[in-house]
Amino acid sequence: MKKFIYSSIFFLGSIPFLVFPQVDKTAGREFILLDGELMEKAKARIAFGAQQPLLPAMQALLREADEKLEEGPFSVTHKKQLPPSGDIHDYTSMGPYWWPDPEKEDGLPYIRRDGEINPEYYDYRDKEELGKLMTALRVLSQAHFFSENERYAAHAIDLIRAWFIHPETKMNPNLNYAQRIPGRTEGRGIGIIDTRSFAELPDILYILSRSEHWDAAVEQGMHEWISHYLDWLVNSAHGRDEAIHGNNHTTWYFAQTIPLALYVDQHERADSLVRVGLPLILDEMIEGDGSQPKELDRTRSWDYSAMNLLGIMSYVQAAAQSGRDLWTYENPKGGSIRKAIDFMLPYLSEKNTWPHNQIQEKRNKRLAEPLAIAARVYQHKPYKHLSEQIAVAGNGFRYWDLLDYRDLRE
Repeated sequence: MKKFIYSSIFFLGSIPFLVFPQVDKTAGREFILLDGELMEKAKARIAFGAQQPLLPAMQALLREADEKLEEGPFSVTHKKQLPPSGDIHDYTSMGPYWWPDPEKEDGLPYIRRDGEINPEYYDYRDKEELGKLMTALRVLSQAHFFSENERYAAHAIDLIRAWFIHPETKMNPNLNYAQRIPGRTEGRGIGIIDTRSFAELPDILYILSRSEHWDAAVEQGMHEWISHYLDWLVNSAHGRDEAIHGNNHTTWYFAQTIPLALYVDQHERADSLVRVGLPLILDEMIEGDGSQPKELDRTRSWDYSAMNLLGIMSYVQAAAQSGRDLWTYENPKGGSIRKAIDFMLPYLSEKNTWPHNQIQEKRNKRLAEPLAIAARVYQHKPYKHLSEQIAVAGNGFRYWDLLDYRDLRE
């Protein structure tokens, strides 16, 4: 049965938006990481007049989306130096924490200074371009979802064509030369962390496929690109290394491979990845007290603990598509996702000093998104309060701002 979006008029401030009837082209698909139920509920409330509490978030989203209309296109072909392959379409980046050896005249091979970024890292533009692309796609797709404004979808789809499909500008579906280290290696498995935002790509594509600007060529092009990239992730030496790396790299490997597998209808592969990832992530990475020792060993232990926690939650959200509810899973050590959240909460207060190494300023906002997800999953209102308190005002749209307190328990 086809699902329809009914026409209505709603207002953002004094600006009217008319939503026309249209067939939902994503019927039969499901969101993977985005909370589709929450988003549909927020959209319905806006469309049918109960929009006032949602206005600030929506206005912020549309302002940011308008800015993104002026950005791009982005491409791996914008870099000035060729990768070792000689093919400008091969993604290339440098390991951020590797520096010239001061004891060597030529500085080679580079040596590691964990947590300290070598300025040379910024000479490689591919990672920067990718970051801008994914931010733009995230904002534009959500703006299209809530406003039905085709301008946002049209520009997002143009950005997708440039990065993934057009022969002149597309990225080859591999990361053979990601996070190279001068004098040591031209690419590493841990370079796969560069594309962790691809975990969000299927949901972005689902939203954009509602647009009149989406066509069969884009659908086929993305299906082919993701299929080839997924095969590389699963079968390449770099991919196999990353899957068992043992910290946030392993987490984000599974957090992106599972959604990508689901998008291209490789459900058996997705199920297999869920099963393989479970002991490597939920059993190995969280202690009985909720600490994440592999991240606490880092020089930016707060940042990496929060980053890994979000990756774990993304893995669990994706695993739910395979029928596995891991939100209440407790490992043999007594560790769980909720304990990992609660382990970090006391240190949001200025009264409690984070007792682990953190060579940069501790930014509490890194927990904003995990807390918002946890508020919805565990139906726990205090998580929502904390998420709002630590989120940075004016720092862009956060779709979890649309989570209504009426949906939560104390």
